[in-house]
Amino acid sequence: MKTIDLIQPCQNTACEQKWYVFDNSTKPKCPFCATSHKGRLPILNLYSSRRVGSFMPDNHRLMVYSNQSLFMWHVNRLITPNERLDDRHKKRVGYFVEHNGIWYLVNENMPDLRDVDTNVDIPQGSKVELVDGLKILLSREEGGRLVHVQMAEGV
Repeated sequence: MKTIDLIQPCQNTACEQKWYVFDNSTKPKCPFCATSHKGRLPILNLYSSRRVGSFMPDNHRLMVYSNQSLFMWHVNRLITPNERLDDRHKKRVGYFVEHNGIWYLVNENMPDLRDVDTNVDIPQGSKVELVDGLKILLSREEGGRLVHVQMAEGV
């Protein structure tokens, strides 16, 4: 899952591979066709609670691309995608979209979504702009995750 969450679509429509694994560089580019990413690219660093009010790094990142889905296994570290996954955990709970150069996370089904720095809830059906340094609480439940947004800049 960690590798799948690092996949990024190549912006070169002629690229034979179409997708590549992000290499953690500050200037992302496709290793197959050498096309540099154009524009801003959100990277979500995942942290999870081990006890109330304390978050530890999960050493897990989620690369964002337009129309990418967010699932319960991203929201809570105690949920693992596998063949026994409960049906209610298989549905996406949010998605990402870029509009006019601005990236958003759209909350479809995360009742606890909150901007940590401003303590403002992000209700279901609304969106939050992804900016560098933003911290978003995805869930208050045991194992709930917090994401810290990092923006990579393309050419």
